[in-house]
Amino acid sequence: MSQVTRGSIVLALSAATAFACGAATGDSGKETKGSKKSPAAAAGLAPASTVAVVGDRTISLQELDAQAAGNLVQVRQQEYEIRKQALDNLLNEQLLGKEAEAKGLSREALLKAEVTDKVTDPPQAEIDEYYEKNKARFGAQTKEQAAPQITTMLRSQKLMEGQRNYMKSLRQKHGVKVMLEPPRVEVALDDDPSKGPAKAPVTIVEFSDYQCPYCSRAESVVEEVLKKYGDKVRLVYRDYPLKFHQNAETASQGAECAEEQGKFWEMHKALFANQQKLAATDLAETAGGLGMDKEKFKACLDSGKYKAEVQKDFEDGQKYGVSGTPTFFINGIPMVGARGVDAFAEIIDAELERAN
Repeated sequence: MSQVTRGSIVLALSAATAFACGAATGDSGKETKGSKKSPAAAAGLAPASTVAVVGDRTISLQELDAQAAGNLVQVRQQEYEIRKQALDNLLNEQLLGKEAEAKGLSREALLKAEVTDKVTDPPQAEIDEYYEKNKARFGAQTKEQAAPQITTMLRSQKLMEGQRNYMKSLRQKHGVKVMLEPPRVEVALDDDPSKGPAKAPVTIVEFSDYQCPYCSRAESVVEEVLKKYGDKVRLVYRDYPLKFHQNAETASQGAECAEEQGKFWEMHKALFANQQKLAATDLAETAGGLGMDKEKFKACLDSGKYKAEVQKDFEDGQKYGVSGTPTFFINGIPMVGARGVDAFAEIIDAELERAN
């Protein structure tokens, strides 16, 4: 097998497409000079080190990093992901080579026997269920018209899952131990709504926007993740209404008002299910339809009592490096965009292994 072909196989095991509503975050940072004696990279300086002097005012590296915190989080995460991708490719190359040699097969034949040949087309019930959950994606297409597309997509998902599980089994078989640790962000849970036990070994903090279509798409995936892991995972929801979504902030405040009446998650689900009805009058109607006291809800929303709470979430998100929605922090490990269950599982499984 050529180097290009082998690379494409191992790359497929970890590559994922992320879809997110984006927000401009400003400059990624400019080069900063050290002392007159010699420039010094920030990575080599102590937090208290002086990076600039203005008259009798000194600026420390710690102060600088606090100012650039959001962008630095993104850069460190990108650096880690590049290294992890390269490491995964190296490990997969080694493992496939060892296993293929031991079985007297080519890499292509090994993967065909252990992965590809074991993947079958999804049953009709699975196709039907996917179509019903995602009708909006298919527009005017009937279930019969969308079936081939759904079949191809579900089969591809199974293939990716099969590849990942097979490579995971090879890592266990050959005693692979990875010491490369992901960067983590200390994300405050605040007092925001949550699902799952407080002592769960994995906590997912989601920063999301009720008007972002990709956030809506991510909702069903998040529900699958919670169902898959049960009491091992806790979800905390925090608001990140993007400024160019005119109704997003109002919707976030509406969800907070719904929490006063014990209906946060019901409202949360309803807002994502119908993103065309996020104006204040629409929110009041939705609240009434969910069995809330409509006048009490409207008074809460009109008062703007949760405006500061929503803004705090947004500012915290910026501090943590959130630049688009949805953004998830899984035990502090950032993951951006509407990703599949497999993307969550890769991080969650690793975290559960670390906890044992």
